[in-house]
Amino acid sequence: MTPTVELPRQLPAGSTRSLPVLDAYAEALRAAGEDVRVVYSPRGDVFKIVPREAS
Repeated sequence: MTPTVELPRQLPAGSTRSLPVLDAYAEALRAAGEDVRVVYSPRGDVFKIVPREAS
């Protein structure tokens, strides 16, 4: 059995590393067939990966 890694779908907007990390993760999800995008949420001051139709 191959171990899986669960990555976060939101990270703090105050970190300069958050957006590049989430962009790369969203790209991998899109390659796997998920229709997602990264958005900024002022509530909580975070970047999030969300389904495209929910954004």
